[in-house]
Amino acid sequence: MNIAAEGIADFEVVVANMEKTLQRLQSRPTAQSDLYFWQILHNYYGRALRAAREGQPLVLSGMFNPHELFHAMDIPFYVAENHAIMIGQSNPEMSVPLMESGEGHGMPADSCSPHRIAVGLARRGMALRPTMVVSTATTCDQTLKLYEVLGDHYHVPSFMVDSPFRLDEASLAYGKKDTLALIGFLEHQTGKRLDYDRLKEVLRLSKESYDYWEKICELRKAVPCPFGGRAGIKDLTVIQISNGTDLGARYFRARYQEIKEKVERHEGVVSPEKHRIAWLYVLPLFDLKISDWLEQEMGSVIAVDSFGYAGRGIELDPDDPLDFLVKKPLKRGFVCKGYAANEEAEFVDELARVTAEHHADVAVLLSHWSCQQYCGVIRMLRDAIGGKLGLPFYVLTGDLMDPRVASSEQMKAGLSEFFTSVVGDRK
Repeated sequence: MNIAAEGIADFEVVVANMEKTLQRLQSRPTAQSDLYFWQILHNYYGRALRAAREGQPLVLSGMFNPHELFHAMDIPFYVAENHAIMIGQSNPEMSVPLMESGEGHGMPADSCSPHRIAVGLARRGMALRPTMVVSTATTCDQTLKLYEVLGDHYHVPSFMVDSPFRLDEASLAYGKKDTLALIGFLEHQTGKRLDYDRLKEVLRLSKESYDYWEKICELRKAVPCPFGGRAGIKDLTVIQISNGTDLGARYFRARYQEIKEKVERHEGVVSPEKHRIAWLYVLPLFDLKISDWLEQEMGSVIAVDSFGYAGRGIELDPDDPLDFLVKKPLKRGFVCKGYAANEEAEFVDELARVTAEHHADVAVLLSHWSCQQYCGVIRMLRDAIGGKLGLPFYVLTGDLMDPRVASSEQMKAGLSEFFTSVVGDRK
């Protein structure tokens, strides 16, 4: 195999399919934010594909990296976990073989399924060959090993951003030092110099996106709820890959206006709104239609999920780029609270507060079995939200991408039994 051509044919298919989706959406009435979303994905994959074709610098990146640096330095990148999830969603028949390929490379069968898919894609030459790997310590402990494995597989230089989770002076100073080291690494690998004036422009766009996203999170508290779980995932995708771009800012401006108008019309996802669910993890990403099923069959909307709400008290200043880049990951509430010790971060208390503020009357927790941080607090969450708040609380057995743990039908059966026997709903 020509290693320089690895993944190019596969990414060409992805980009071509996105072009078809855009053409289809443009030919019929479509929300402006949906058009922007697919343009963002098309641009993101297209830039990575061009870099691979032309032998230009290309970063294989972690989810919570300061991607604004890549935008400011015009360095294409793609996120291994995001790409693995997208491939698993668009080609579900490939998920298990790819996970098995990752397991054959030494990834334990009980490690995170998107990580196993990512390694499987690399081993099969189905992902673009990067020129460097940049990972982060935020927030999943298994991420540290994933990008180490990928860096070793591709034999390329790697850098790990050790992001702090506290906002005290020492932590911020440490984070700034680490961010400066990352800038030096990128400059050395690409031969480009960072233009700090350009970076400030990128950060202003990023802040605008974050500001609108926070407003969107506030609107989600409305009764009836203006959008559900699937739509929230789109917002987080844009935050990860396009914050700091003009198109990313346009997406959030349009999205906020669309949702604001729905709230003003008292228009909800479901009518009548029978239940508001606090989903205490990520949706099962291998089948997002489970969210549709909850709305259509159970009359229940996911009013908040623990990955999709804005953290409080994190001020971002584009004129202080290093401070901005260090604090930025903590704008995501889960990141801020979820990877410190629970006693210090008050993670459980935070999720109880968020649950109450979104007027949830039911809690569902997907026990993604490989996530040690999250599964370790299930009992505390049950005590705080099921006990103190008095909400019906269901632990849903499953996995983000591996249907062998629990299939869609098995998950639906469990949820249906919960709503019937515990919540008391009957058709």
